[in-house]
Amino acid sequence: MVSKMAANARLFINGKDVGEVLIKSLADSWGFGEFTPNASFAEFAPTFGKWSLLMHADDGEKRLSEVASDELRAAEFAIDQLRAKLQLHNGQWVEVVQLNIDGPLIEWKVARRGAEPKKV
Repeated sequence: MVSKMAANARLFINGKDVGEVLIKSLADSWGFGEFTPNASFAEFAPTFGKWSLLMHADDGEKRLSEVASDELRAAEFAIDQLRAKLQLHNGQWVEVVQLNIDGPLIEWKVARRGAEPKKV
């Protein structure tokens, strides 16, 4: 199921409210939108910033260098260790298993929807 919407949600990382998400599309498996961080996001910003820089480092190249690939893998591992969830405007919780934040853009892979997830 794909829902094209413009709705707001709150992003929580490791139990902290880190900002607002304007949801542009929410499907059963992936969601996309725009992210507006708050001050609490500063703790996580370097990790996402490094990932973003590495993703765009070799834009002109067809393949990343070996060094850049290793650094990208490490950044992705660090991001995957974060526990993320969204609280939709209707109060529904969405557990997230993969999260990408690239400047103002955000995308997430849905793990589970419904009741509030386990405490993080």
